[in-house]
Amino acid sequence: MANVTRRKRLWLAAAICAAAVCAGLAVRGLLTPPSAESFDTAAYAPAAIAMPQGAAWQPSDLDAQGFAVAARTQRYELLVQPATGQVIVKNASSGERWRSNPDPAALENETVGGALRKNLESPFILEYYEQSKVQRLVTNVLEPSVTPTFTAMDDGVAVRFDIGKLDIAFSMLYQLTADGFRVSIPAAGIEENGKFRILSIDPLPFFGAADDAVPGYIFVPDGPGGLIRFPREREIVGDGYDQYVYGPEMTNKTFGPVTASMPVFGLKRGDRAFVAVIAAGEKASAVRGLPSGLVSTLNSVNARFLYREEYNRRLNLSGRSLRVFQEEPLREDRAILYAFLEGEEADYAGMAKRYRQHLLDAGQLGPPMDPQTDVPLHLTLVGGDTIPYGSRRYETATTFGQAEEMLEQLKEAGLNNVRVTLLNWQREGSLAPTLKLEAEKKLGGEAGLKTLIDTAHDLGYRLYLAADLVQGDSQALKLSPKTNGIRSAEGDVLFADEYFFLNPNVTYDLARDLIRDAGKLGADGILYDWLGDALFRDYNPNRRYTRNDTAVVFDRILKQTRLELGGAGAYLGNAYALRSLTDIQRLTSESHKYYAIDETVPFYPMVLHGSIAYSMTDGNLRDNNEEEFLKAIEYGAVPAFTLTAESSRTLMDTKTWGLFASRFSQWKEKLVREYEEFNRLADISDQPMIGHAKRAEGIFATKYANGITVVVDYNAKSFRVEKGGAG
Repeated sequence: MANVTRRKRLWLAAAICAAAVCAGLAVRGLLTPPSAESFDTAAYAPAAIAMPQGAAWQPSDLDAQGFAVAARTQRYELLVQPATGQVIVKNASSGERWRSNPDPAALENETVGGALRKNLESPFILEYYEQSKVQRLVTNVLEPSVTPTFTAMDDGVAVRFDIGKLDIAFSMLYQLTADGFRVSIPAAGIEENGKFRILSIDPLPFFGAADDAVPGYIFVPDGPGGLIRFPREREIVGDGYDQYVYGPEMTNKTFGPVTASMPVFGLKRGDRAFVAVIAAGEKASAVRGLPSGLVSTLNSVNARFLYREEYNRRLNLSGRSLRVFQEEPLREDRAILYAFLEGEEADYAGMAKRYRQHLLDAGQLGPPMDPQTDVPLHLTLVGGDTIPYGSRRYETATTFGQAEEMLEQLKEAGLNNVRVTLLNWQREGSLAPTLKLEAEKKLGGEAGLKTLIDTAHDLGYRLYLAADLVQGDSQALKLSPKTNGIRSAEGDVLFADEYFFLNPNVTYDLARDLIRDAGKLGADGILYDWLGDALFRDYNPNRRYTRNDTAVVFDRILKQTRLELGGAGAYLGNAYALRSLTDIQRLTSESHKYYAIDETVPFYPMVLHGSIAYSMTDGNLRDNNEEEFLKAIEYGAVPAFTLTAESSRTLMDTKTWGLFASRFSQWKEKLVREYEEFNRLADISDQPMIGHAKRAEGIFATKYANGITVVVDYNAKSFRVEKGGAG
């Protein structure tokens, strides 16, 4: 909840201090730490990709470019070049060919040379380093010491690349699927026998790469979705798109916002397109989009799999440090699924439809929403917060009794579907010392909270409790950072200012207790900070966690919350959290244009709509009210407000800052008026979003499965609903 709470300060300052310095901050009495053995992540690990044990592949009938058929289905044909391991996926009906590397004729026009030119002809780019050194080096299949060997598979072929001069080997599996093609790198096939170590592997880095002759675009998962169009109409800014899926790894002491919430990318050229889903290893991967003119005359997009990362190792207490690489690799299977689109389906809407179906088929997106008579309102009520210095006085902004009055007024105004989230309801607010269900006495205590929940139910509303069970304030939380905090790559407790981050097992135990106690009070759900918008590792030698392990724990918390309470909410909504979420708040509505992105599109809303209720910027926190309101309409969001009974000035000296105008009495009329506008879309609240297009400059149409199209006109600052209209 970056706009309102201390989270924003973390991303802006990102001041890190060592455990030796910060441990002294936690001098208050300590709680008995939760059990660190309560959740077995290994029990939820996916089955490992097995290395093929069949006979050697015997290619025959090589074509003029040295390719041979390796597998066939009714829809596709897989061709492999034995000399290099390049692949072609051929559509059996149309003859369309998707190549892992540019056609030799296209390479004749390339002006790049050296390693860049060789990369264009290689099915992989491998980055490595020599132990005791920090220089990044690159190799590919055209290096003289690389030997590919092939093993036949029922649906494809496996190729093992032995890099002799490095004493490194790994395997890539090429397999046809019902929708297209799969490439995978089994962890079991990686060997490092000498002094060289793998940093990253880009499998098929130029798959489907296209020149500027036919218009198209690269799709990248930035924000709600971003397009990099070609041929370009403006000068290239930066080095293209290169972003970690689910954000950078904070245990490397690299803090920053999450810009890629989905492990998916794609490319459109003319009336053909592909969409690719990183189906394994996505939590240790990056998406790279390269417009023409950066490394070649081609436009390309691919996944990079990370095996080791670089971090600063401190040399002394004065702050001197040295950049080093992690010694132990991240041993996880990696896989990418490619699906191919043609005709009207070959655009970002078609890509979103395929990705949504992939999530549904994999059980990674929840069931369809029930039809709604009225759209839900995401209403956050801030109880107050504690001044973190002096006498640590709790400042009251909304008592439970005042919250009851506010909800009754909304009911009288005609609002029938309100999902209320209470923020800072617990003892001492954001400085809650125990992270347990202890309602702040100044707000009304546990009895007052129970009465508020009952009142909400009487009005037909649902009430969620907001909770941060991931980030602890070392000046307030009665849990020892040394015992319960995650460790950085250096081995010290990870701090950001006075905050530390709890080990996922600790978070799981705290969540289990909160779910139980919230259920006793009748709460309808919990909205969790961090669980839907951050992943991290833990280098504590007693309980090492990968990002994948952390995601498993967070998913289990959300699943248990939904099963026991009915509702589970999060901010931002990274894809690993989707299967159990009922609500997402603060879904991003803009991409980051400085990554060469030309246009923002509602790819992620098209994946979510009809399954999860999501809101964007709150109506009282917008920078550009009219434009952001219309964006929410265009993207199918529900309305949202964050309000207080008293003036937001009461929170000025607390850690809940950034809430500059929130008094209910001042915003009630606007809230009701805006809700009535959103409620014109009640008929599509449970419907999948199946189309989106630009009709004219400033005019966009969003189409839903029941035939309704919503047309937003930014020029006229209005929108209309066309029943049965075309998108």
